[in-house]
Amino acid sequence: MARNNNQRQKILIVEDDFHTAKILKINLEKVGYVCDVAANGDEALKKLNLNIPDLIISDIMMPGLDGLSLRNQLLLNPEHRIIPFIFLTAKGDIEEKIAGYKLFVDDYVVKPYDFSELKVRIEAILKRHEYYNDLIKFDSLTKLYNRKTFFAALEKEIKRSMRYSDHISFALVDLDHFKQCNDSFGHTFGDYVLIKVSDILSSCLRGSDFAGRYGGEEFMIAMLNTSKKNAFHVVERLRNSMKNIQFEKPGFSITISSGIASFPEDGTTIDEILKEADKALYVAKDSGRNKTVMANKESEFSKFIA
Repeated sequence: MARNNNQRQKILIVEDDFHTAKILKINLEKVGYVCDVAANGDEALKKLNLNIPDLIISDIMMPGLDGLSLRNQLLLNPEHRIIPFIFLTAKGDIEEKIAGYKLFVDDYVVKPYDFSELKVRIEAILKRHEYYNDLIKFDSLTKLYNRKTFFAALEKEIKRSMRYSDHISFALVDLDHFKQCNDSFGHTFGDYVLIKVSDILSSCLRGSDFAGRYGGEEFMIAMLNTSKKNAFHVVERLRNSMKNIQFEKPGFSITISSGIASFPEDGTTIDEILKEADKALYVAKDSGRNKTVMANKESEFSKFIA
C-alpha cells in the first residue's frame, strides 16, 4: 500500500514572481518532481481543492493571501495541515523566521538559495513524511490500511459512487480458529500467519481495490465498481488460495470465513454495510466456517458456498 517508486511526487510552488517560480519549477522537474504553480495563497487554495500535493513551497510576501495567511488557512483543514510545507522567501530576519516556525512549517529557506541544498532538504522532508504516513495510515504488522484509514477511503469512495451510480462491495474476512494457532504455536508464529495471509489477500486484489486490518485476525476488503456476485468470486479466489500457503509448521493450515455486502443494495452508509457484512460473516462461521457468504436482506440466510 505504500507509494509506488515509479510514482512522481507532486510539489505546489506558491510564488508571485513569474521568473522565480519558473526557474524553481524547471529545476525541480529536472530532478523528477511534478510541479504546479500558484501566484498567491488564494490560487493555491483553489488548486488544493482539486489536487493534494506531496509538498508545498511558498513565498511569504505575495499579493492577496500571503504565505503566512496561507499557512494559517491550511492549519484549519485536517487534510491540508499535514502536507509538508517550506517557506522559501527573501525575508530572512529572525522575527520572520520565528513567525514561520510558529506555524509548524517543516523548513524555512532564505533567498538566494543553493538548489543542491534545497533539493536535499526537500528529499529529507518527503522521506520523513513518508515514514510518518506509514505510521498513521498502515497497520504496523500487515502493512495494510489500519481501520481509520480504510474507512476514510471507503467513505470517500461511497460519496464518489453516489455521484456516478457505481457499486462498491465490502468483505469482512476472518481467520478460522486463529486462537488455537496462537495457543498452540505462540503469538510470534501467529503474527507470521497474519503477514502471510495479508500478502495473499493483497495479491488477489486489483490495483483499484484496497484492504485493511479490522483488528486481531479480521481483515476488510473494498472492491470498487464491483457487484456483489463478482466480489464473491474474488473472495472465493482468496479462500482457495489459503490452501497453497506454506507455513513453517508441518501439517498446519489456515482457512477463512467471509461476509460480503454491497453499496447501495445492502446499505448507503459504512455502518449499514458493515452491519450486513458482519451478519453474513456470522452465517459463514455458524454454518461450519471456511465459507464465503453474501448478505441477503430478503432472506434470513444468505447464499454461501462450501
